[in-house]
Amino acid sequence: MSTKRKQIVRLLGEGRSQNEVVEALHCSKRDVAAVAKMIKETQMDGSTLAELTEDDIRQMVAPPKERESNYIQPDYEYLAKELPKRGVSRKLLWLEYTNTTTPEGGALYQYSYFCEEFEKFLNASKATAKLKHIPGKVVYIDWAGDTMAIKDRITGRNITVYLFVACLPYSGYFYVEGFTDTTQSSWIAGHIHAFEFFGGVPYVVTPDCCATATDRTPTFVTKINATYLEFTEFYLTAAIPTRIRHPRDKAHVEGAVGICERWIIAALRHQTFFSLDELNDVIFDIAEGLNAEPFQVKEDSRALLFFNEERDELKELPPERYEISEWKKAKVAHDYHVQVDYRRYSVDYHNIGCEVECRVTNTRVDIFDKSRNLLASHLRLYGRKGECQTLPEHMPPNHQYAESSYSPERFRRWASGIGPDTVQVIENIMASKPIIEQTFVTCANVLGLAKRGKKDLLEAASRRMLQIGGPVSWTRAKNTMAAIQFSGDLLPHVSSPQSEIVDRAPDIGRTRPSDYYRREKVDGYAD
Repeated sequence: MSTKRKQIVRLLGEGRSQNEVVEALHCSKRDVAAVAKMIKETQMDGSTLAELTEDDIRQMVAPPKERESNYIQPDYEYLAKELPKRGVSRKLLWLEYTNTTTPEGGALYQYSYFCEEFEKFLNASKATAKLKHIPGKVVYIDWAGDTMAIKDRITGRNITVYLFVACLPYSGYFYVEGFTDTTQSSWIAGHIHAFEFFGGVPYVVTPDCCATATDRTPTFVTKINATYLEFTEFYLTAAIPTRIRHPRDKAHVEGAVGICERWIIAALRHQTFFSLDELNDVIFDIAEGLNAEPFQVKEDSRALLFFNEERDELKELPPERYEISEWKKAKVAHDYHVQVDYRRYSVDYHNIGCEVECRVTNTRVDIFDKSRNLLASHLRLYGRKGECQTLPEHMPPNHQYAESSYSPERFRRWASGIGPDTVQVIENIMASKPIIEQTFVTCANVLGLAKRGKKDLLEAASRRMLQIGGPVSWTRAKNTMAAIQFSGDLLPHVSSPQSEIVDRAPDIGRTRPSDYYRREKVDGYAD
C-alpha cells in the first residue's frame, strides 16, 4: 500500500481523474482506486478529508485484520514476578509453562517465541511517564551510594565520608555536602544547609524511606518520625517519602547522585584530605561548576534555570535557624526523674510512672507527656554520668524540706540536733571560704560523722577542735573522734572526779589489770 494516501485524497478532492493521480504521484492504480472507493463510501466533504491524517486514511482504506491465535497464552504477570527470584531463568519458566499447560485448548509456544513475547511484555511493563514539575514545589533528598574518605593526621586511619544530595527537579539545581555519618543530626543539618543554599524552602520534601526520615515500627506503613516531623513543621513544609524500592519516584536526585559519584567521588579518588571542611570546600567548588555547566539537549544551565524561574517560587526562610533536636522516650522513675544520655532530670512528682518524650537539643532538655504538653524544661548537663538536675517545685512537700538542696539553714538545723559546739564548728567552716557554697561539701561530710549513734562523740570532738583552734576538715574531725574514743575521754564535762563508779554487774567476770599481778617489795625483796 502506498504511503502517499493523503496526497491521493487531496488530488482526488480537486477533481483529478485516477489516471492523472497515478501519473502525478507515480503510485499504483490499485492504491488510487482504493482511496477513491473509500471517499465514495464515506461521502466526506473536502474539509473533512483535509483533516484526516495518514494513519486515519490507512485505517479506513485497509483496516488491520484481527487474527485469532491458536496458542495458549502464558500468565506473563506471574512470570514477571517469578523471574527476579534467585535461580529462576527463562528456560525454567518455559519448561513450567509447557509442563503445566495442557495442549488441548491450543498449541504451546516454542522456547524462542516464548522468550520474544515475554520480552515484549517486560518492556511494556517498564514504560515510564515523564513527570511534570512545578518550580519550587518539591526537593528530592538522598544519600549517595558511594563514599569518600578523609585521613586522620594522628592515627593515619581513613574516616568514611557520606555525600548528602538535595535536588530541585524543575531546574536540576542540586546541593551536595559531605558528612562523617548518616545519623539524624547529620540528616537534619544537610536539610538546613540545603535550604540556606537555595535561599528558600520548597513546599514538599521528598526523601528516601530511610530510618532518619520515617518510623519503621509499623509494617507496610510510612510514618514520619518525630524529629523529622518537627523539622518540617518548623519550616512550614511537608515530608512525603517515596515508595519503598521505587527509585524512579525520585529520578532527578538519583541523576544528581550519579553526577556526584562520577565528577566528585571518582574525580577526587586520588586526592587525600585531612579534614571534613577541606573536603567540603573542594566539593562545593566542583558542584558550583556542575550547576553552571550548560545542558546538552536544551538551553541554559541548572543555575540559570534556577535563578531565572525557580528561586522566586520558593517560600522564605524563617528568621531563625532550626535548632537540631532529637526525640527520646523515657519513663519517670520513683524519684520523679527521667534519664537522658546517662543524666537525670526532674519532672513533677505527680508524673511518677508515666511515659514521656524528651526533646534533646545541644543546650536544653524539654520533657513532654504523650499529648505533647510541656512538663519540664532543663539546661542540658554535660558533666560526668549520673549527674542530676532537680527543680524544687517538682518535689513532694516533705522532700522540699528534708531534701532541699544544700543551704546554710539546713546545716545549722542539722548541727543543732547534735550540740552547740558542733553548731559553732559548722559556723567556722562556712566562714572559712569567701563563697559559702564552697564549704557545703565539708559541712555535709563532717555532720555525716555523727551517724550510727556518734553524736556525742562528734560533739566532744568539736569541743576539742574549738579549744585547740585551727581550720576544721573532715579528716581532722574523724581523727579527733578516733583519739577521744581510744582515750575513753568521751564526755569529760559530764563526769566528775568525785563521782563514784558503780559496778552494775558484779557477777560478770572482769579482766584483771596489771597492778593485780605486781608483787610488793619488802626490804628490797618481793613476796
